[in-house]
Amino acid sequence: MTEFDVLGLGMSTIDILTTVSHLPKSNEVYAAEEIHVQGGGPVATALVALSVLGANAAYSGTIAPDKWGEMILQEFSQYQINTREAHLTAFGSSPVSVILIEKDTGHRAILYKKSDLPELQPEYLTPKMIASAKILHLDGVHLQAAIHGAILARENNVPVSFDGGAGEIWDGIELLLPLVNILVVARQFATRVTGFEDPLLAGPELLKCGANEVVITDGEKGCWYWDKNLSLHQPAFKVNVIDTTGAGDTFHGAYLYGYLQGWDPQKRLKFASAVAAIKCTRIGGRSGIPDRQQTEKFINDHDFGGLHATE
Repeated sequence: MTEFDVLGLGMSTIDILTTVSHLPKSNEVYAAEEIHVQGGGPVATALVALSVLGANAAYSGTIAPDKWGEMILQEFSQYQINTREAHLTAFGSSPVSVILIEKDTGHRAILYKKSDLPELQPEYLTPKMIASAKILHLDGVHLQAAIHGAILARENNVPVSFDGGAGEIWDGIELLLPLVNILVVARQFATRVTGFEDPLLAGPELLKCGANEVVITDGEKGCWYWDKNLSLHQPAFKVNVIDTTGAGDTFHGAYLYGYLQGWDPQKRLKFASAVAAIKCTRIGGRSGIPDRQQTEKFINDHDFGGLHATE
């Protein structure tokens, strides 16, 4: 018997966000609007989205013994994310980002402090821990532990999902990709791995890595899907974008929620695109995440029937 719908292993951060009239220049001082403090991180925010939508999620990763670490755990508790498998370290500091959002354009400037937390050790992950979930979701942080967890997942028939963000490709990621079943990546990631800038070329190339299905996301241009029999494109929903922070992470959570429901790829793509679009209408990666009822109403109100097969 599984205990969780999704077990997430990855990064958890704190984001400090504010809206400004324009991005600052050197020595410039001016007023900002209300300041928001929210949790962040690819896997962590995907788990929050899953929980808001109605799934049962758990987090594994390292948590620092500082005030930010306390806030991370408090927010997990607020969203009913199980942290039994989180590893509280004896030293180290949490990753924190300061995000300035330009009011009229939505352009961002991001300042970040890297974490000096120790890596989660592979032996911390056990077969029982992995088998407690229906899906293992990774973002590549704690890479050796992620590879070990993915191997255990394969041995226990637990599908592995991977969030390939827009950042740099880490050394060793090529060892993880063949262990992934559900590969959902940003367009920048797809280009860096395959060398193809065109998603229509990058997607089939990524499918060769071994995943059962591949999704490439590209913001307002929508997303593309491939499996061995099907290729699709889902246009993005049009909304008044306030902040795109966490949009990809919430897409991942919503996509996995649809996967858990047994929905077909078309429905999963449309649902995840709607959740991500709604999130973008509020500041931060989490405050705008809608529940299932709100998402279904949004789709009914905004549906344009735009999903279609690609060439």
